Amino acid sequence: MTGSFVRLPVWRSIQPYLVALACAFHAWMAASISDELGPTYDEPAHLTAGYAYWRHGDFRFQPENGNLPQRLAALPLLTQNVQFPAPPPADAVADVSAAASQFLFKSGNDPESLLAASRWMIALLSALLCALVYAWSRSLWGDAGGWLALGLAVFSPTLLAHGGLVTSDTAAATGFAAALLAWWRVCHRVTVGRVVLAGLAAGALALAKYSAALFAPMALLLLLVRLARKTPLPVACGRWRHRWAGISRVGPLTAAGVVAAVIAIGLIWFAYGFRYSASPHAEVPARFLIPWDTVMMEGPPAPIPLLADGTSAMPETVNREPGVVQRFVSLARAYHLLPEAYLYGLATVDRYSRARLAYFAGEYRSTGWPEFFPTAFLLKTTLPALALMLGGLLALGTGAGRGRRLYRATPLIALLVVYWTFSILSHLNIGHRHLMPVYPASFIVAGAMARWMAQRRIVASLTWLLVGVHLGASWSIRPYYLAYFNPLAGGPEMAHRLFVDSSLDWGQDLPSLKRWLDQHAGGEAVYLSYFGTDEPQRLGINAVRFGDTYFDAPRAVPAPVGPGIYCISATMLRRVYTHVRGPWSPAYEAAYQRLDAWVRSLGSLTPGGMPTDQHGNPLSREEVRGRLLDYEHLQFGRLCHYLEQRAPDARAGYSILIYRLNAAEFTLALNGLGQALAQDTE
Repeated sequence: MTGSFVRLPVWRSIQPYLVALACAFHAWMAASISDELGPTYDEPAHLTAGYAYWRHGDFRFQPENGNLPQRLAALPLLTQNVQFPAPPPADAVADVSAAASQFLFKSGNDPESLLAASRWMIALLSALLCALVYAWSRSLWGDAGGWLALGLAVFSPTLLAHGGLVTSDTAAATGFAAALLAWWRVCHRVTVGRVVLAGLAAGALALAKYSAALFAPMALLLLLVRLARKTPLPVACGRWRHRWAGISRVGPLTAAGVVAAVIAIGLIWFAYGFRYSASPHAEVPARFLIPWDTVMMEGPPAPIPLLADGTSAMPETVNREPGVVQRFVSLARAYHLLPEAYLYGLATVDRYSRARLAYFAGEYRSTGWPEFFPTAFLLKTTLPALALMLGGLLALGTGAGRGRRLYRATPLIALLVVYWTFSILSHLNIGHRHLMPVYPASFIVAGAMARWMAQRRIVASLTWLLVGVHLGASWSIRPYYLAYFNPLAGGPEMAHRLFVDSSLDWGQDLPSLKRWLDQHAGGEAVYLSYFGTDEPQRLGINAVRFGDTYFDAPRAVPAPVGPGIYCISATMLRRVYTHVRGPWSPAYEAAYQRLDAWVRSLGSLTPGGMPTDQHGNPLSREEVRGRLLDYEHLQFGRLCHYLEQRAPDARAGYSILIYRLNAAEFTLALNGLGQALAQDTE
């Protein structure tokens, strides 16, 4: 893209079509693999909520996850003959998980067809994001910079992974880029069209994800940088024109910001049908799955559960005091400043972002790690893209003219600085996907390499070579984009030692497991510990569920287990959502031995006999189930400790690890290994 070729008239004429083709190819890559992937953890709820919004105007369903992407994903379903569960009564709670299970898997609908159509809508939004990356980069760095940024975006495993899923992450990334660019344009020329566009972009961002709150400090930074620059501010309204200079520029820019904010708020009200009540039955107070007093932190905190060894499941100190978000929501509820569902979603996100159990590199925390997101970015971005981002930063900030380049890149810098600061300090460390908004800005920054490409042919050649390697790395992981990890992490095969949940394992690989079992299981017993919201039975996976009671409830415990094929989601192998976390310890072993003896004693009960504790006191039904649940989790924890010492026999995708255990291995895992370990560690 360097030299005289880019100045040829024929190139100029076909370039827009080539860009459109590249963006369309991105959408195809993201959406065409839908048949290979089952529903990821959040998709059923997102799709169900979006359809409920369109058909029933019922905003009680999952308002914390973005009205806009949910509506967008559900849009194709409006033209299909789908069966939807009856809306909950006016005085009932809207349980989106139960409704999603009924909608996708039990109403006679074809879940693959519903998801495929909805995923295409998000893929088209991702294509639009790629086009925005190209246009912005080209405006800063020329044709070469535009194509460089576009190449990185089109083949980004991260953008492809989430551009093909019915979630809010792609919408948030697009919203941040569009809103910042629109506001930056207003800061340099105030017109009616630019102000309206800025308001619509900000409103769309606010409807995409509640991290939109970070737009406020970013926009303020842009305003301050613009005011520090002495150039006049042109203002046009119809035929009226004026150029404002000095401190007087504050007036029109403030007015423009207020008008844009009003437009954004108006768009929010529009998305909720200009109705305050979250329920379509406005005469009855809306009931949410989690009560208002819980998300507003008005009552006593819920008791913290215990692990199977009696220790706290959440040892960290967490701030549960109402803060600025709760004060704002209280005021807004009192005066109906924003729709009820929007306010509820905001309070819910703040409440549950203060502490959320997560796994990282062998540790478990509820308040996160400062190094979580930097490490995830380093390991889940292709090495060529990282090299080009670094080169772009150097090209941006060094050499003659760097002041002008830095000024023009102010929105990108503001986004990266504010978003990275927030991410590093965040307590919500459940997935690399929360970094999505930094990727478009990083690709555009990488486009600054065009400055050096124009000066040295060898730099241009090396740059395009790196883009080619980036393309190859992306294509090699297809269709498992979500599981991409670069060689620094040991690739996706070793990634579960560092990351799980939506960084690797989001419940997407049941179709791959079904294909593997059909080819290799024969008549062997199959045991499954699955992290996700898909339903194995609908795919014909006949397995005993084990250790995953949080995702397969209610069912009888403990699960009847024995030798056979064990299929374990990476998140479950790391025991994030069980009563047994971390290494197998003497405390766990002691608890297991006590419960094992107690479980065996149940077999000697006479018909109608009442189970008792070790002191002979009768146990309630709930107490019995709690003990049996702990026993299953201890069995599962013991088994996982054994399996962690060996490589899996196979994988379904990269998120489900498959182990074959014969009778001797099974006995060693559940009877021999734990006792030996306990003796060794005493």
